[in-house]
Amino acid sequence: MKVDKSLQEVWDWKEKVYEEMRGLSIEERITSFRKTSEDFCKKYGLKLKTLHPLKK
Repeated sequence: MKVDKSLQEVWDWKEKVYEEMRGLSIEERITSFRKTSEDFCKKYGLKLKTLHPLKK
């Protein structure tokens, strides 16, 4: 079966994220997600409201 290049890229990305998160605790995953989202917002100048902030 022929797979579209963009679909393969998504599958590769999902596998990479899974491997990075596999050994982390829930707290470590949340910290990683928070850091990634903060970096993204800074990069693109976004100021988003957090509805339910988690304690750091």
